[in-house]
Amino acid sequence: MPQQDDSSNNPAVMAYNAVLVLFDVLVFIVKSIYIVGRGLFEMVVLPPARDVSGDIVLITGAGHGMGKNLALQYASLGTTVVCVDVNEKTNQETVTAIKGKGGKAFGFTCDVTNRQQVVDTCKKIREQVGIVSILINNAGIMPTHSLLQQTENEIRKTFDINVLAHFWFIQSLLPDMIKQNRGHIVVLSSIAGMIGFKYLVPYCGTKFAVRGIMEALSEELRADPAKPNIKFTTIYPYMVDTGLCKRPYTRFPSLLKMVKPDDAAAAIIDAQRRGLIEASIPKYLLYLNTWFRNLPLRVGQEFGDLLDTGLQSDLQNATPNAGVKMYNLVILIIDIVAMLVRWVFYTLESFYRLVVPPAADTVHNDIVLITGAGHGMGRCMALQYAQLGATVVCVDINEKMNADTVATIRQQRGNAFGYICDVTNRQQIIETAKQVQQEVGTVTILVNNAGIMPTHPLLQQTESEIRKTFEINVMAHFWLLQSYLPGMLEKNRGYIVAMSSVAGLCGLNNLVPYCGSKFAVRGIMEALAEELRQDARKPNIKFTTVYPYMVDTGLCKRPHMRFPNLMRLVKPEEAAAAIIDGQRRGLVDVSIPKYLLYLNTIIRVFPLQVGTLLRDFLDSGVESDL
Repeated sequence: MPQQDDSSNNPAVMAYNAVLVLFDVLVFIVKSIYIVGRGLFEMVVLPPARDVSGDIVLITGAGHGMGKNLALQYASLGTTVVCVDVNEKTNQETVTAIKGKGGKAFGFTCDVTNRQQVVDTCKKIREQVGIVSILINNAGIMPTHSLLQQTENEIRKTFDINVLAHFWFIQSLLPDMIKQNRGHIVVLSSIAGMIGFKYLVPYCGTKFAVRGIMEALSEELRADPAKPNIKFTTIYPYMVDTGLCKRPYTRFPSLLKMVKPDDAAAAIIDAQRRGLIEASIPKYLLYLNTWFRNLPLRVGQEFGDLLDTGLQSDLQNATPNAGVKMYNLVILIIDIVAMLVRWVFYTLESFYRLVVPPAADTVHNDIVLITGAGHGMGRCMALQYAQLGATVVCVDINEKMNADTVATIRQQRGNAFGYICDVTNRQQIIETAKQVQQEVGTVTILVNNAGIMPTHPLLQQTESEIRKTFEINVMAHFWLLQSYLPGMLEKNRGYIVAMSSVAGLCGLNNLVPYCGSKFAVRGIMEALAEELRQDARKPNIKFTTVYPYMVDTGLCKRPHMRFPNLMRLVKPEEAAAAIIDGQRRGLVDVSIPKYLLYLNTIIRVFPLQVGTLLRDFLDSGVESDL
């Protein structure tokens, strides 16, 4: 906690500080009104599209699909296009097509999952072409089947291409953009980066991660005293007809038809040229998602069920319009009326639950497994679950600290077992899960708590740090879910609790990879919950995602806050109690303190700059640990 000098208790100083706060509040309100007004105006009259004829644009995945279309359209605008793809033949075809139309293009073969290749390729581009001023991270893959059928290789490859490659290109190209004080970074998220979809759990995790990376990086550069002129655009396309979506289905093909690659590319380039921070394809999806995020979760689910759009598993035999209700006017009217009635009920229920929370389930007969149980929040949760009568399985890589937690629980006459496991090692997790099943029983509550938080600017983060952040904070969730979820499904009872963070709600300075990892956890939990909700067996598995503010466990090494009474560091015991209470009451989302979740939801209704103003006013975060 920051030190306060004695002058802070002086009445004159307190009065002066109060005047400053009031002035800042007034400035915040005035600026917010202006930003909202400008936002409404720009919904009707878009900002002018800037000329890109003098730019050098680098596009990953330029050999096919949307990447190829982007390359061709940028070239037609007079831009010098750098095509990057792992497939030399198709990449060269794109370059040849551009040159055949009189455009200027260069091709480079590169495996975007290999950081050294990316670094070397970017050096060649600088020497042979010039400084890249527009980076478009487009390359991506999309395995489409249930989480329990996804292999380790598939999950790792999805994250290597869809997420980690972004870091390697940004770290390679951003320094030159900053040096010339001009640059634009465009990333392809997805509609699956706004909401969770069945059969796309890892993919949703990656596309949520991309959102977090962009929000955090734009905030990091905004906080830079040099105020570099770097712009950011995140794109959320619906299904694009590039072959990536192999088995799409939709109830209303006229309303939600697949987007043509040409149309998607044109929309992306238009958003970049106009300096839009976010853009969805089609445009209304972004507004629709913002609207539904302010309503109870089940209202959004009902609307999704009405639209009935998504992807079939690519491991099953294709069945035309599988799961899609036939388009019939009478049935449609009945479905809409039923949906509206449920909307009213769920909305009223949510207001009621604000006053009267659901009853807390007993955990007396549960087996709770907690990762990172040797210290901090994990230890506190282990002790508190044991006090409630649960059998606690403590998992940690630190044998001494883990054994101490187990011993403390047993001294208090609780029931606990300890297992040493490196959660980044999938095979160790599988073997530990077999041991737990044999020696303790079926885990019914899984708490994915282990995490790390390197705290310094992205350009100072090493490859090892970034990879380790995702290995512990994200990939471990997959290995643990794949190991313990089958037992829960067999028992038809289970709870999965995952630690996200306030950094999983908004981007924060000095925490770009960490924010990406915590946004990813949101996407994984939303998608997996949706996957099981649509499972024909209707399994009784509940999900709780937790968004703590800074907890005083030592993870936040150099916190700062303008209003320590309003936004103080949370005590680990308090955080643990709130998490357990949320799990026992079956809450889908829990923030600590509670108001952060509501505040984030409300602020998201307004233009992003309003959220930026609020963060500036609160002035809370972490300093670089370097």
